[in-house]
Amino acid sequence: MSIEYFSDIEFVCHGDLRRSPTVTCRSDFDYWGLQFSRRGHFMLKVNDNIEYTRDACVFVTAPGMSFVYGAADPAEGIEDKIYICFKGDRVQRYLAGGLLIERSTNVLIHLNEPDKFMRKMRSIRTLLMLPYSPENHARAVLALEELLLMMQAADTSGVHRADERFQAFSHLTEKISSRPELHWDFEKEARKLSVSYAHFRRLFEQFFQVPPGAFLLAARLEKAAALLSGTALQIREIAHECGFEDEFYFSRIFKKYRKSSPKAYRENAR
Repeated sequence: MSIEYFSDIEFVCHGDLRRSPTVTCRSDFDYWGLQFSRRGHFMLKVNDNIEYTRDACVFVTAPGMSFVYGAADPAEGIEDKIYICFKGDRVQRYLAGGLLIERSTNVLIHLNEPDKFMRKMRSIRTLLMLPYSPENHARAVLALEELLLMMQAADTSGVHRADERFQAFSHLTEKISSRPELHWDFEKEARKLSVSYAHFRRLFEQFFQVPPGAFLLAARLEKAAALLSGTALQIREIAHECGFEDEFYFSRIFKKYRKSSPKAYRENAR
């Protein structure tokens, strides 16, 4: 996959305030941002909805809404306030797929691993402060998507969305199992779910314990075994029916994973 794949998102600005007593008022965002606070009494007002919390929270700023946020007590302030802002076509896919959520109530997300989250945000800022390169940009995008996944895991209101994503992956594996002979483009499937291929692969392995390519191969070999034991098709025909263009490659792979040649497997199955 070309690193140009990550060029559809732009990092607009970023910052890291070790201590901040101030309150920010904005209603003119034309980009999205992750706003993180590690310690202190935090106040957030989105449109007319006010929330307060202490320590380790993150929320999303977005166009079209009014935000007032910062230290609830200026004398006390907040510590380790970090923000990373971005925009682009990829963000629209995040929104469509539920990886990034815009909302005006229950906005503050309390993190399960705030220090890990903080380190990841600072690693992105380090990449952005280095001289620009496509490689550094791609790494920053992948790290941003990891932050969004961490937020989703910590967001109790995101349980239903996570279940929907698992159902989407389950539906995909059912389609693969029913037609493993087809040419499956997993980068295309990732785009359908509005995530990068790297995170598609990571989620696939999380749900099914194997990468998508290995699942496809297993599905093809499973169909081949069924055809060997249940039909009189020639081995070259079975190879073609299961998505293998070369009969000899099919026989080699079948023996590697099934510990038996196709011919021997058929004979033992009778």
